[in-house]
Amino acid sequence: MRNYPADLVVSFAELEESGAAHRKANPELVDSALARQGLSDIALMIYTSGSTGKPKGAMLSYGNIRAQAIAITERLALDSGTTHLSYLPLCHVAEQMTTLMAPVYLGSQINFGESIRTVQEDLREVAPNMFLGVPRIWEKLHSSIHIRMLETGGFRRRLFEWAYRACEPLAEKPRSKRSVGEKLRYGVAYLLVFRALQNYIGLRRARVAMTGAAPISPKIVRFFRTIGVPLVEVYGATETSGVALGQKTEHLLPGCVGTAAAGVEARMGDHGELLVRGPTVFVGYYKNEEATAAALRDGWLHTGDVVAEEGGQFKIVDRLKDIMITAGGKNLSPSEIENTVKGSPYIKECIVIGEARKYVSALIQIDYETVGKWAEEEKIAYTNFRNLAENPAVRDLIDREIAEANAQLAQVSHIRRFHLLAKELDHDDDEVTATMKVRRSNIQKKYASEIEGLYTAA
Repeated sequence: MRNYPADLVVSFAELEESGAAHRKANPELVDSALARQGLSDIALMIYTSGSTGKPKGAMLSYGNIRAQAIAITERLALDSGTTHLSYLPLCHVAEQMTTLMAPVYLGSQINFGESIRTVQEDLREVAPNMFLGVPRIWEKLHSSIHIRMLETGGFRRRLFEWAYRACEPLAEKPRSKRSVGEKLRYGVAYLLVFRALQNYIGLRRARVAMTGAAPISPKIVRFFRTIGVPLVEVYGATETSGVALGQKTEHLLPGCVGTAAAGVEARMGDHGELLVRGPTVFVGYYKNEEATAAALRDGWLHTGDVVAEEGGQFKIVDRLKDIMITAGGKNLSPSEIENTVKGSPYIKECIVIGEARKYVSALIQIDYETVGKWAEEEKIAYTNFRNLAENPAVRDLIDREIAEANAQLAQVSHIRRFHLLAKELDHDDDEVTATMKVRRSNIQKKYASEIEGLYTAA
C-alpha cells in the first residue's frame, strides 16, 4: 500500500475523522435520507437461482424486508440473543434473510464462516444457537457422522445403534409431551452418545435449526431430530423475500414444511399449486413484465410448486414443471424419488429420468468421502473419483442402496436402471446452483447419450 499515491489512500483513522466531521457539519443527513425513503421503495434485487430457467431479477421493497424480518422472527422464536453462522453467498435470499433482514431487526449477532467448504469446522468454532442449512449441508453432516461410525470401534458403534433405535420414535415428539420414561431414555442416550455428536457438528447449543432452499430426504431430517438437533423444515423463495411457510419445534410432521408464517396467506390453487400473498411477496421482476404478470395474478403469487395438505400442514410435492408423466401415463414426482435415494450416505446426488419413458432411471453421483471410506474398510484400492465410481464393487453397493430405496416407493416409481457419474457435479460447469440445487435441464442435455444408454436393450 505504501507504493500507492498519497492522495489515493487514507488510513482508517483518517476516514473515521473525516466521517465524524461530516456528520457534525450535517447532523440531519441520516434523518433526511430516511424521510425520503418509503416502504414501497425498491431496496434489493436478488436474482433467482435459475435451476428451472434463466435467472430473473426479483425486486424486493423495504416493506418486503421488514415483513420478512417479522415473519422469520415469529416462526423461529428468534430474539436479540440469537447467534448465527453465515456461509452462503449474500446473493441468495436465504442468506439475506438470516444475515441481514432478521439480525438488523433484532440486533442479533452474525458470525461469518471462512467458506462453504469449512462449514462444519466453523460451526464447531462458533456453536451458534440458530442455523440454516441447505440440504447439501445436512447431507454432508450426516455423511460425516456415518464415516465416524465406520471408523469407531465395535462397542461404540453398537452403543450408537442402541441410542438411535431407542430414541428414533421420539424424533417428532416435543420434549414437553414426552413421558418420564422417554425423557430418561433420551437423557441416557444424550449423555452417552448424542452430546458428543452434537459437539462434533457444532450444534449442541442450537435452539432451532432449519433446512430449506431445496427438497431434502425425510430420513436425514429424522436422523438429526433423533440425535437432538431441533431441526425444522421451512419453505420460501426469492419471490417471498425468504420464508413463507415453516414448522415450529413443538409441531413437527415428517416431510412437511409447516403453515404460513406471520403476515402470510397460503392456499392451494389449480393442479395443487401453492399460492401465497402478503407483505413479503415481491414487487416484480426487473424489466420483465411478462414474467411478473405470470407470477402475480389477482394479488396471489403463483409459486410453481405443487403441494398437498397433511395434518394441517403443507407438504411440497414437486415443482409443477418437474412432474413427470411416464409413457404409461403415470404422474411421478422426481423429488420424492430422488430424496428417498439420497437418504443413503453413499449417494450424494440422484437425477431421475422418466418423462415419456417406459420406466424410471437415474444418474447417480456417489459421495466420494463416504464411499471412499467404505472402500478402505473393504480393502478396495482406488486412486480418484472416476476410478472409485467405475469399480464394480461400488456399483454393487449403489445397486443395493437403490434397491433399499425402491422398497420405500410405489412400484411405478422404482428406479430400474442407473448410470454412475464419473465426476462430481460442479457449479463452475453450470450443473448446480450456488446453493447446490441441480440444474436438471443442463444435466439432461450434457448426459444425453448416457441417458439414452439406460433405455437401450440390455
